[in-house]
Amino acid sequence: MKWYNIDEGHFPELDEPVLLAKEPTSDLIKQTRLGRLVLEDNTAEKGWFVDNDLYVISISSRNYWARLIEKPIGIPDTEKQEILSGFLNTYMETLKEYEKKFQKLAACMITSGKGTYALDYYISGVLNRSLSLIFGFETLIATSNYLSAAHLVRPHLDNYLRLSAAWLVNEPHTFATEVWKGGIIRKMKDRNGKLMTDAYLKEMAAVDHPWISDLYDGTSGFIHFSDKHIANATSVSQEDSTLTTFIGKIDNKVSHRSRIEATIAMIEISNCIAKMVYGWIETKRIKG
Repeated sequence: MKWYNIDEGHFPELDEPVLLAKEPTSDLIKQTRLGRLVLEDNTAEKGWFVDNDLYVISISSRNYWARLIEKPIGIPDTEKQEILSGFLNTYMETLKEYEKKFQKLAACMITSGKGTYALDYYISGVLNRSLSLIFGFETLIATSNYLSAAHLVRPHLDNYLRLSAAWLVNEPHTFATEVWKGGIIRKMKDRNGKLMTDAYLKEMAAVDHPWISDLYDGTSGFIHFSDKHIANATSVSQEDSTLTTFIGKIDNKVSHRSRIEATIAMIEISNCIAKMVYGWIETKRIKG
């Protein structure tokens, strides 16, 4: 995890959710606080908003900060496999950091405010499933099983879409309770009377994140048998137009670029989940 030092002039953006520490640490649960940089209205003095009832601590009390939500990332404009391999390793390490980030979010969520709500347990289910999917993705990429790894991007996106459903209804806690009891989300309606089908949730999420539409449609090809699976098994020689079919349990001519694209998708989905959960934590901190 990359830590920034305010003593060296590195500050997060105002209101950006970050992890705060007195010194760089890997123990996010015990050694960090979750908050954001704020300015005092009258004096414009900087501070960290970190707890219930608008509790702000001095900027100097936590010199180090790390991002909760990663900045947008891309793929280098090169076909050199050694360079792409290095980027893939970096992005995989970034993805792994969400295990501790999500655990920290869960800990802060449960302890924020004046109690727990049905939505807390709904979100806990989302975070738990997310970490299982991320771990599965990491394991499959590491064992050269891209087809199975790419299959997990869609369920991870589903996590975010179904998390966002709780923000579309009038009574989030009632909604969360109904789902806990076995209610089917696609048969439930939002505050505007719209059935919250997968397609509708995708449409609503794409308002803030337009890339979700393409990702949703693209990953559908991995969930259901499609041309993607045929192309992974069979290729055409450009030299003599012969067909070659590969039957095996590991990758067949999968590029690092494809692996990077899938990893970036997992990171961006994780960003969306982290941002929404942090928003709920702040709601609890301010309103109780």
